[in-house]
Amino acid sequence: LIIGIINTLFTFVAIKFIDQVGRRKLLLIGVTGMAICLVGVGVVFHFNLNSGFLLLLFILGFIASFASSLGPIPWVIISEIFPTKTRGIAMSFATFTLWIGVVLITQFTPVLLENAGGATTFWIFAFNAILLILFTYFRIPETKGKTLEEIEHYWKGNL
Repeated sequence: LIIGIINTLFTFVAIKFIDQVGRRKLLLIGVTGMAICLVGVGVVFHFNLNSGFLLLLFILGFIASFASSLGPIPWVIISEIFPTKTRGIAMSFATFTLWIGVVLITQFTPVLLENAGGATTFWIFAFNAILLILFTYFRIPETKGKTLEEIEHYWKGNL
């Protein structure tokens, strides 16, 4: 129940702030929060803290960070950076890629937990979040208030 409440609440946070703060900045803030929470979960496992409260806090923080950033914002950005004639294909490809990622995470997380342990598993996830922060910072344009032509100009100058 609490997971659903946190997820819903922070999705509304994203909806409220996406046009005020900007897509890119909100994405950077949220993924940074995700990375911090994943490192925190790794620390709890590494030091055998046996703190259910601390673990719950980090997991709920991760869910809140995800729901306010990586959950909704990529779909908005995708809908804004692709022209109308290719937008459907781009959204289909993004959805397909998402589900490939879901399957990979679902299949490999138990294997990682068993063979590498909880700390290493969550630190690997945190490392991937850090890579996403860098990718977002260097490659994802801010689309708030920009026309498709302005966004296309960005891509021509930055590829």
